[in-house]
Order: sequence, then C-alpha cells, then structure tokens
Amino acid sequence: MTIVPQMLKWHLEECQCGRGRVHIFPLLTGCGLKLTRPAVRSNSEGKKSVIRFTMDSLIAANTKFCFDLFQKISTDGCRQNIFFCPLSLSAALGMVRLGARSGSARQIDQVLHFNEFSQNKENEPDPCLKKAEQEVPADSNLEGQKEVTGSLTLQTEASKDESGLLSCYFGQLLSKLARIKVDYTLSIANRLYGEREFPICPEYLDGVTQFYHTTVESVDFRKDTEKSRQEINFWVESQSQGKIKEFFSKDSINNKTVLVLVNAVYFKAKWEKYFDCENTVDAVFSLSESEKKNVKMMNQNGLFRIGFVDELKAQILELPHTKGELDMVALLPSGSADSLKALEELEKNITYEKLVAWSSSGNMSEKRVAVSLPRFTLEDSYDLNPILQDMGITDIFDETKADLTGISPSPSLYLSKVVHKTFVEVDENGTQAVAASGAVGMEKSSPSWETFNANRPFLFFIRHNKTQTILFYGRVCSP
Repeated sequence: MTIVPQMLKWHLEECQCGRGRVHIFPLLTGCGLKLTRPAVRSNSEGKKSVIRFTMDSLIAANTKFCFDLFQKISTDGCRQNIFFCPLSLSAALGMVRLGARSGSARQIDQVLHFNEFSQNKENEPDPCLKKAEQEVPADSNLEGQKEVTGSLTLQTEASKDESGLLSCYFGQLLSKLARIKVDYTLSIANRLYGEREFPICPEYLDGVTQFYHTTVESVDFRKDTEKSRQEINFWVESQSQGKIKEFFSKDSINNKTVLVLVNAVYFKAKWEKYFDCENTVDAVFSLSESEKKNVKMMNQNGLFRIGFVDELKAQILELPHTKGELDMVALLPSGSADSLKALEELEKNITYEKLVAWSSSGNMSEKRVAVSLPRFTLEDSYDLNPILQDMGITDIFDETKADLTGISPSPSLYLSKVVHKTFVEVDENGTQAVAASGAVGMEKSSPSWETFNANRPFLFFIRHNKTQTILFYGRVCSP
C-alpha cells in the first residue's frame, strides 16, 4: 500500500510600517479571488468566439506544468531521488491565481499553462459559464463536504471570468479524484486558518470554499500563537495518517501570522497483482558504473502493458493498482555502462506530447512480463521560491509588484515562501505494507517473456486513468 501525504503551507504575516500601512507576507502559498471578463476573439467570419478552458485543457496544463517543474528540480545530474505532487501544486497556485491581477495573473497563467485555452468557434454554452448543477460523486472525499446519501450538487453562478472558469474545472477535477473505496483511498484536504481580526474578502472565501473545498477556521495567532500552531499541526498529522507530526516548527508561526493554508493529499492503494514476499530477494541496484548498492528486489511474472521508446531506448511499463483506476507507470532506460547518463537523456526529452504517444495503445500492448522492482521509500521537501521565479512567476514574490488584493483589501499582500513536502512508500502490497497477505503465485518465466528489471535509476508516476491526471511524479536513483 502507498501512503503519500503532502503539505503546502501558507503563512502570512503583518507588520506596521510608515503610516500604519499593513504588509502581509505569505509563507508558502497564498490565494485570492478576482472576477473579470473572459477573453473574446473574433473569427474570420466576424463572429465572436469565447476562449474556453475545458477539463481536458486543465489536465493537459497540469501535466505540462509537471514536466516543466521536474526539469527545474532535476538539475543534479540524476543523483537525487525526486518525488512531488504536480496536481496539488497547480491547484494551490490556481487558488493564488484567483486573487492575482495584471502581471501577477499573466505570469501564473503562462507558467502553469492556464493561458492555453481551447477556442469555441460555435459559441456553444460552457457548463461553467451558466448557473448549473454539476454532479459531485457522493463518495468523494473532500474536506468540508457535507455527508450526502445521493449526489452532491455544486452551484456555479453565471460568470464570464477566466479564473472563475478555471476554478470551476478544478473543483470538478478534485471531486472526481477524491474517493474513498474498499480498494484505495485518495483524499484531498485544504484548510485555512485565519487570524480572527484579519479581514478576508468574502468573495475569496466563497470561491475557495466552493471550488477548492476549503474550510476556514478562526484562530488567535496574536494572543495564543502556540495553541494555534498545535491545532494546525494536529490537523496535518491526522490528514497525513500520522506521517507528519510536527509540520510547523515553533519559529514558523508567530503573533504576526494572519493566515495559514495547509493542503494535504493522502493516497493508499493495493496492487491489482500483488508481489509475493517470498519472491523478494537481495539484489544489486546500479546507481552508476562505479556505484552500486544492495536492495530488496520484488519480483513477479504476469500480464502487463509494456512498450518500448525507440528514440531513447527505454521501456515503459504499467503496474495497475486495484480495479485499474490508478496506475504506476515506470520509465526505465535500457541497461548501459552509464545508467545515469541514460536517465538524464530520458529526462531531457520527456514532454506531455511524447508521454501521450509513448503510453498510447499504438506503442504499448499487453504481454507476459517478468517484473523486478525495488522496494523504495521517498521523502522530500522542496523550497520552490527560486524554482518558480526561474520559471517566470516573479511578481507575486515582490512586495512592490504583487497584486493579490483578492484575498484582502490590503494592497501589500505578496508571497514569501512556497514549500512542498512529500512521502511515498512502495512495497509488495502496493503502497505501505499491511498485515493481510493476498500474494499471487509466481510462474517461472520463459524465453518468450519480456523482462522489466528496474535494477538501475528510473522514472515513475501515478496516474488516474479516467481523467489521465498525473497525481504524483518521481525519480528513483537510490532506493
């Protein structure tokens, strides 16, 4: 089974300067709400056509951002493990986009590919442009959502605001993804903790509550900082199933804090085809030609979808989780004298368009495969400030340029820190070991079987198949 908690925290502070002007500094991530008119273009016939942001374009934008971010993170010569959740980051920055205006908004749109709208030349009404009832599955697991016996409806007011449309689709996507089932759990939770005396725009609160399923808790940062910190840490610990016990250190929240947003994603699933523990053996994992280490290598033979990327001489394999709703997809460069160089070449060439082609039915097919995969646990924390600024999001980090007044009437709000924390554990049962067995007998392989032996660095991602959303993305260099 796998457990993947991840946290994005926002921490805003205020101080009195000059003539009592309030300066607000968000630590990690900030958000707000601004409603504007949609972009409208005229086609060759002189008719107006609305530039629409569809669910498909949102998913494509998230995937493109995933690979862009990975390229910036992976500048270490392929010598470090990497694991992050692009969906969580793009959703959090999407909440920032709701409050961004002028250059701040344009930069976010460009870096997160939110500006790549599809064009509706037939003027068909968009379901998110009118007041409509949108189905949210009753078994979705979203923080703050009321228990229902049937389906939950999400009301969207008539609005021609691009950021509002974006949030509408984010709300739909998060609702589709967040499920609790017998076979797997994927929960997505956001929570705002606001200083009770700090003014927040009601439109902002309405927007993030409706679309991002965020509840708002009033706390007393000024007079009871430690109690507030402990309350937030307790919620984080519960959402991460005990994996993160002290998310905020004592010096990270003080009496100048005015707003904290925490985002937690918890994922647990079993393999559709278990790895039998009796077939797990000690094996050598080659980090490079000169550097090797012993690992616990899991083994099984069975029918799996597998393909080959000729241009990069790499294999691509799908390992389905239960019911086939989620897959772990692994990309393994072919064995060579320099495995790190082969992985680096793969990383340089991977794009959204290429991944679509590589994982298509034209390139992958179901075959008998002898799979060898190391047990691994990855845990990491990323300071994303310099990375996001290098990607082109600069204004929101600059007090003199940031325009995030959708959060609060104060014009001095800007982003001071973005941190992302992740954890993943992969073993024979899926993600995190459990007492129950369920192993499948292993048949001896024959020369006709394909071999997928991950005894060297590889890439992997966890994908929700129905929406084709990449939930988590990683690199394993040293299990």
